[in-house]
Amino acid sequence: MVSHVAEWIGAVLAAGVITGVVVVAAGAAGAWWLYRRLRRRMEAVTTSAARLALQGAVIAAGAGRVRLSPRMVHELRQRIGGPPELR
Repeated sequence: MVSHVAEWIGAVLAAGVITGVVVVAAGAAGAWWLYRRLRRRMEAVTTSAARLALQGAVIAAGAGRVRLSPRMVHELRQRIGGPPELR
């Protein structure tokens, strides 16, 4: 009788450990997925903001209102993935 109770307790503990490992793995996978999704969104937002800033700066520079430094143009073009040289 005692051995059956001990077996039952061992099985319950083993099932609990396995369930805990599965829950931790699922939580880690969910956190990784959320991190990747947020990172891609942030990259998209910063890229479009840089692209918009560069377009606005080019328009303003073309109108003669503002003169951009070559370093600023280089950084903006790097941010949007364009060539660093002026066109």
